[in-house]
Amino acid sequence: MDRATKHLVIVTHRRIDEERSGSKTYLQRMMALAGEAGFQLTILCLPKTPFSSRPWGSVDPAFSDLAEIIWPETFKLGETYITLAPSVWSRFAIRSLQEVLQKLNLGPEAWRKPWSNLATIPPQSELDRIVWELMALKPDAVLVEYSSLGPILGALPDVMGKAVLVHDSFAARAELFQQRGIPSDYPNTPTYEEEAARMAVADVIFHASVRELQDFETLGPGSDHIWFRPTAPVHRDRLKTRTEAELLYVGANQQGSRDAIYHFITDIWPRVQVALSNAKLNIVGPVGPTLSNDLISDGIIVHGRVDDLTDFSGPDMIGLLPTRLMSGISIKVGEYLGMGLPIVAYPAGIEGYGTALDGCVQTASDPTEFASHIIRLLNDRNERDTLSAAGLDTAETILQNPEVISALKRLAE
Repeated sequence: MDRATKHLVIVTHRRIDEERSGSKTYLQRMMALAGEAGFQLTILCLPKTPFSSRPWGSVDPAFSDLAEIIWPETFKLGETYITLAPSVWSRFAIRSLQEVLQKLNLGPEAWRKPWSNLATIPPQSELDRIVWELMALKPDAVLVEYSSLGPILGALPDVMGKAVLVHDSFAARAELFQQRGIPSDYPNTPTYEEEAARMAVADVIFHASVRELQDFETLGPGSDHIWFRPTAPVHRDRLKTRTEAELLYVGANQQGSRDAIYHFITDIWPRVQVALSNAKLNIVGPVGPTLSNDLISDGIIVHGRVDDLTDFSGPDMIGLLPTRLMSGISIKVGEYLGMGLPIVAYPAGIEGYGTALDGCVQTASDPTEFASHIIRLLNDRNERDTLSAAGLDTAETILQNPEVISALKRLAE
């Protein structure tokens, strides 16, 4: 490596395989900003945890084209990484049994439900292996993803710049689920104080959510807290016009997205159809195939994954955010804005943006108001054009990240 180039190692403990939406998008955009800051990049994967319960994995070119990939304790067969860890193969056997029980509807629910381990600090043996790898690499700066990897930073010398990317606070997420009376999708979640302690040695903490930044700023006064804005490409050259306006929901296969689209179809969509029987709802992303057939009525089109989301761009496509379960920040809002979509949202879906979206998103307090905004926008081309223009301007100005680039550069000084 040319030592005139600064070296940033990003440590992750989750899959970075094929995915074009959801939380992996945050990491991709942070990598792009690190490139702008002048860093050569390496992604260092924990040996066992990223595999979860499947003993093989791949790396999306969106990551491997920008960074060297180091995945200890694996061997590579073609483009597939295969673990050498017996514990992962054991988890695979258990998970296979869970899937059989789930299909047959046998045994207690707790036996059949897989849990995410993102909130849990990985075993010390894995952390020690990562520290060993980092000491051998001698990077100028290290960025860990999620607070659960924060303990790694405490074992590194002060000469290395230390940062954490927090695009979802586990404490904030647990609090939200508790308020709704729903079990958290992450077991063993930390309190705010415990989560802050995990990241206490970081020089910089990048927060995707303004609200979470404010929550942790007082709990971690020794770190710089920077808003990592959900930058999205702006596609003014791809804006499309349609003879009739339509609706768009983009969602990953995770609990918040599933709750949002189920709520929309059952509580909001019927109100829209009463007023406009020919209305069309496009559902894009992995959440679509999770919907049962009885939910798919006339006017609903399930696309699943698509190659190019900008096929749905322009002011005649209204972006929906009927989100009720939201911690962190919804990156799809930035994508909607960059595609020139008017947006209708519940406040929960945009709270993480603070006041940045004032004037370019229509907010609703309940299903009736949500449907009312949609009906009005479907009938009013001028208002759609106004909101589209305001959203594009916001994406090009307010939702940019010069502060993040500056903070990254300071890590290597």
